[in-house]
Amino acid sequence: ITYNLNIRQFAQDVLESTEDSDFIRHFYKALSKITILDPTCGSGAFLFAAMNILEPLYEECLSKMEKFIEQDGKGKHSSFEEILETVNAPDHPNQQYFIYKSIILNNLYGVDIMNEAVEIAKLRLFLKLVATVETDSNKPNLGLEPLPDIDFNIRAGNTLIGFVSEKDIENAFDGQIDFFNDSQKIKEECDIVGRTFDRYKEIQIKGHRDFTGFKMAKDELNNRLNNLRNELNLLLHKQYYEHQRYNQWLSSHQPFHWFAEFYEIISEKGGFDAIIGNPPYVEYSKVKNIYSIKNYITESCGNLYAFIIERNYSLINSNAKTG
Repeated sequence: ITYNLNIRQFAQDVLESTEDSDFIRHFYKALSKITILDPTCGSGAFLFAAMNILEPLYEECLSKMEKFIEQDGKGKHSSFEEILETVNAPDHPNQQYFIYKSIILNNLYGVDIMNEAVEIAKLRLFLKLVATVETDSNKPNLGLEPLPDIDFNIRAGNTLIGFVSEKDIENAFDGQIDFFNDSQKIKEECDIVGRTFDRYKEIQIKGHRDFTGFKMAKDELNNRLNNLRNELNLLLHKQYYEHQRYNQWLSSHQPFHWFAEFYEIISEKGGFDAIIGNPPYVEYSKVKNIYSIKNYITESCGNLYAFIIERNYSLINSNAKTG
């Protein structure tokens, strides 16, 4: 705004005018890895807006790849050919479908304390995806491939309660004799879950026909994640909330362990690339009888939005922005 610059149009113009294939290759690689989080996503308005911002950038990159192959001949840009082969896989009815699917699986992440809101957010993204396809009533499932599984991208839980980092887990074991090296085992299990999640997304992007194998992969991921959640919930309860009955605490606090749920982003990438959203502007006193926060330097502000902003800064990487 300050420089009267339409940054979205500027980015598109750069992509459209470049004659450097390496630039397109690196830009597309970076674009497909950008992680955008709304930590209080509600029905997904900000995630929806992020998808609309990213879509034309994906489209322009793919268009340039096609032009470079047409211009220089096949074999000169093998990475582009591989990407376009995935775009044109039988599971993808058209390019726009592939783009939206890629954005939903690779770029967008959300958390909300209300299960209903999470389901609405997922539904909005799915409707955007389905709207790109001409359905055929004579074909099974109207000619659609199974919709991408974003249960692991947009999740229900309390953004403010739970372990964020490896340091948090180490602190939970402070003063205890870790006879069985449980701290290290938890970190290793987080790593396995993170790699399993990455592989699961990769299978979906490329398209899948082995539905039995796909279901088994999801079941394995769910089992590992649920076991890990249970361990971390017990650890957090013991650390701060032992005065409350465990099941009652679990229901009221709805802990969300960022370090485990998004391990590949928090640990391996140093955090999310962008966090944006509309936090609840609610006095802490109004929810304190339901759940209580621990170790927030903004607690004296007395409002949930301050706690959310503090939490955001623990979830972003060193080059990221939050607002």
